Amino acid sequence: MFLHLGRKVGNHPWLVILIAAVLMTASAIYSLDVMRSLTLSPGWEVPGSGSARSADELREHLGRDETPVILLFRPGIGLPRSSGPLVDSPAYREAVEQVLARAATNPDVIRVTSYPMTQDARLRSQDGNLSYAVVYLNRSRNEGVEALLRLRQQIHGDRLEVLLGGELATYVEIRQQLERDIWRAEVASFVVLSFLLVWVFGSVTAAALPLVVSAITIVLSVTMLKLCTLFTDISVYAANVVSMLGLGLSIDYGLFIVSRFREELAKPGADVRDSLARTLATAGRTVTYSGLTVAASLFCLLILPQRFFQNMGLAGGISVAAAMLTSTLILPALLALLGRRVNSLALPVLRRRLHRTDDRGGWYRFSRFVMRHAAVILAGALIMLLAMGQPILHMSIGPADSRSLPATAQSRQVQEILDRHFPHSALSPLVLAVHARGPVQDPASLAGLDELTRGIQALPGVQRVLGLVSVDPRLSLADYETLYRYPEQFPMATETLATYAKGACTQVIVNYDMLPNSPEARELVQRIRDLPLPPGLVSVHVGGFPAFHLDYLHSLATWVPWVILAIVAVICVLLFLMLGSLLIPIKAVLTNLLSLSATFGALVWIFQDGHLAGLLGFTPQGSMDGTILVLIFAAAFGLSVDYEVFLLSRIREVCQATGNTTQAIALGIQKSGPIITSAALLIGIVLGAFATGEVVFMKAMGIGLLLAVIVDATLVRMLLVPSTLRLLGRLNWWMPKPLQRLYRRFHLGERDAYRLDP
Repeated sequence: MFLHLGRKVGNHPWLVILIAAVLMTASAIYSLDVMRSLTLSPGWEVPGSGSARSADELREHLGRDETPVILLFRPGIGLPRSSGPLVDSPAYREAVEQVLARAATNPDVIRVTSYPMTQDARLRSQDGNLSYAVVYLNRSRNEGVEALLRLRQQIHGDRLEVLLGGELATYVEIRQQLERDIWRAEVASFVVLSFLLVWVFGSVTAAALPLVVSAITIVLSVTMLKLCTLFTDISVYAANVVSMLGLGLSIDYGLFIVSRFREELAKPGADVRDSLARTLATAGRTVTYSGLTVAASLFCLLILPQRFFQNMGLAGGISVAAAMLTSTLILPALLALLGRRVNSLALPVLRRRLHRTDDRGGWYRFSRFVMRHAAVILAGALIMLLAMGQPILHMSIGPADSRSLPATAQSRQVQEILDRHFPHSALSPLVLAVHARGPVQDPASLAGLDELTRGIQALPGVQRVLGLVSVDPRLSLADYETLYRYPEQFPMATETLATYAKGACTQVIVNYDMLPNSPEARELVQRIRDLPLPPGLVSVHVGGFPAFHLDYLHSLATWVPWVILAIVAVICVLLFLMLGSLLIPIKAVLTNLLSLSATFGALVWIFQDGHLAGLLGFTPQGSMDGTILVLIFAAAFGLSVDYEVFLLSRIREVCQATGNTTQAIALGIQKSGPIITSAALLIGIVLGAFATGEVVFMKAMGIGLLLAVIVDATLVRMLLVPSTLRLLGRLNWWMPKPLQRLYRRFHLGERDAYRLDP
């Protein structure tokens, strides 16, 4: 198949280039406005969970689709000083009211709560010099992001400094910071890669080819991503994945294809077209299998119910597929046109690399040394990997917060000020959506609400429960029944019903005295959910941030094992079809799991425990974000198999030609070791550039994948793999007879990568 493809591309390179040029031009024009097609909503909610159903119920029955934003007021230069508490002075009150009056002109502002309006002590700092307002925005469009961006332009004050905070403000600042970080990372990595590729290839012409492929890959990936928006919502975060994986993998694949073409071209009497066919039959086939394994690993994220993970898996799979297609179709056409000119523009200092054909070099001698001491080196490598993974034993999963941002970010400053000066603020209450059997003002419904309210109020940590039967603690259930029986006679009843209820649905607000992201808050959610359902009520769904995070963790615990199982199964099948071995795929999965455990251990040591925080420029949060761990696992597992495929395919190729497993291992490492090291260096540059960002999320992703690549290309690929292959010997290629028949029937390998039949 790949020999045939190589001949076709070699015979008609201009046709391939013409089709590619037309496709790329159309793609570039079509994808210019891709960011407008991506949704600003991240999609972290768990469909069907209690928190999601609470939001859906309130949105559907009460029309409540709002999100709170914090406006923190700090005295400015133009505000006169007061002898008493500053927030009680007329000048401060007037300045706050001016800011809120401008905010009220925003059509997406539903309501505003401030200290001058309510005299609520929770909105006032302990020293009386600061206060904040809560602005509730309509989030029906992009989760309120557009409304917040408009609000940001409206809240400037002449006498007050106004800072935006809250969950939505934090998310928007993270997204904007990520856009800046990714742009800098792309530019920096592209410049550094240009110089490194020249150093690796020794030729400017050869070095330019992987860069051309990466540019085409990114354009094609972005176009495919925009096409997907016609069928589903795609988050802006997906563009980050396309940039990082598309650039890194296309450089990797381009390196392998160009290196193999130059190697085939250097053989005595080699012809350009025959060399290209051999390249695709060997390296092209390997790149295809590598792309399939990495893409399959990422597509397994579609199993998770959250749209965020589905978007990441889709974007990752798209970028890998694009890199694979451009490397096996467009790049060979360019090589066919260049021919021996691929080595042109060689630098004199590096020219001798073009003619190096030593099969008994340093990598060969190193691999022979490893195989002579296979048992000792295997034990040493395992001990090192297990030691690196030891911090996993105390890993804690927690949500990301404003500390993910740099210290200069407004939302982070707001959160730190609130924590220091507003100890009784209740910014993330639990929101319960309660559905009664009949209208909520009926006696049976009110009795059920009263029982639920008293049950919640008795739980430890609950400060206050606000709802139809608890707006005034001086009133009894009988009083509320009277109020709601004749609401037109009692203004308070009319206002309360309008605020909390409609038909058979009502909301209950629960304030608590613990941090929203704490385990105690999540435990409170579970205790409320465990309360028996009172008579007269049909359902009670608990929402709010602690409930969302509890549902999120439960979803990860439920679905991530299935994702891991799917990744392992897919990779085992693909490696079996490629290599024709039963034990090698199992060994590859086990070694990759060890490699990932070492990577996760290093991440816990750095980001949870806070080591290197000063050097890397972040604030440790004492826990790991589960989102980061899931994404790193899927991407790193695929990348680990990437190098496994490149090494084992070369070993298998030599083994089929020579019949000597030990010699094949040494020659395979000699041929592929330098390329794998160069590939790891190049993709490490890309990942390292992303790790320089200001947001902890992207920093951890970049460092995690960088560590995975380094560990895999050194300890695993150069030590574990040759030592285990040597110890297994002929068992490497063993499989039972039923599987032999299956392999002969379905495997996608070439019959002989070295033979070109006319």
